[in-house]
Amino acid sequence: MVARHSPVCFLACLGWAMSGCGQAEGGPSPNAASPSSELAARSTSSEAARAVKPAPRKDGTRGALHKAEGSPSAATKGRACASANCSSIERCDETTDQCVPNCPHGEVYVPATPAKGFVMGRFLRGNAIDTPHKVVLTKPFCMDATEVTVKAYASCVDAGDCTKPRTWGMWRNYPTLEDHPVNKVDWKQATAYCASRKQSLPSEAQWEWAATGGDGRKWAWGSEAIDCERADYTPGILRTPSSDDGCQGGGTSPVGTHPKGDRVWPDGKIHDLTGNVWEWCIDNYGKWHGGPDTDPVYMKYEEGVHVVRGGGWNRSSRGVLAHYRGGAVVGYRVPGLGFRCVRNPDDAKRPN
Repeated sequence: MVARHSPVCFLACLGWAMSGCGQAEGGPSPNAASPSSELAARSTSSEAARAVKPAPRKDGTRGALHKAEGSPSAATKGRACASANCSSIERCDETTDQCVPNCPHGEVYVPATPAKGFVMGRFLRGNAIDTPHKVVLTKPFCMDATEVTVKAYASCVDAGDCTKPRTWGMWRNYPTLEDHPVNKVDWKQATAYCASRKQSLPSEAQWEWAATGGDGRKWAWGSEAIDCERADYTPGILRTPSSDDGCQGGGTSPVGTHPKGDRVWPDGKIHDLTGNVWEWCIDNYGKWHGGPDTDPVYMKYEEGVHVVRGGGWNRSSRGVLAHYRGGAVVGYRVPGLGFRCVRNPDDAKRPN
């Protein structure tokens, strides 16, 4: 474990993505009909047109006429949706021909950043390791609405895709506290669980963008004062660097039980990005270079130290700030550390 650069040792604190009008089929014959026949044909045509008058849309306008059947063919629909060029975590809305979120149940769609990106990080007492810098995320992603629960992780263990968390010592959640976040899992265990669901641990940039939306907020819900209705953390001053207090008197809360602290996105709410348990990120922990970056994933080695974010139940209000960074060695398995996963588009950048 590499010590956090803050005055309080981090290691100790961590411990505890439609169609147009159809052309009229046929037309006047080169050999013109008699005037009476033509008049009859016009009358019939007028009646037919009235019969297939398009119904009003929700916005009060009427849609373009298709063929006599009144609806486009499946092939036409397919061409229209394909034109939207949606990602693998989106679908095409056939009404608007626009890409819309299509994350699996239990996951929340987080859009890409604006072209100008967002400012990631803040200066922390002038320490250059956290130099704020512009980051652009060119792809949307789906993030788990909750931290991975004991129940969900146990299913992975039962399927033979995951190994058991540490089951001894204080504040262990596995296997009995099914609706609590799984804790005492190391980085490799978290990575394996996400991979079993065709997901990944979030990059540090994805995590901070999901938590803040780049608006400078202090915590996931905003900058209103933190309290135990919004997060599970340790109010006041930590009694020791490894406090066992927390809003529950020690240990985690069931996931999603602090709704006032939710991070609200248009597609849904992400719970517990502030407090409860620290969350593993895929990146190695280290100094930011301070320059602008696009889709950064700073992961060179599985071993060593990896980023953790969000703070835990055993951290103060400062330790659960949305921009606060921590690092933990790859094998660290402690009560205040868990994780959640993200689902990236198929063509998203992956670590080398």
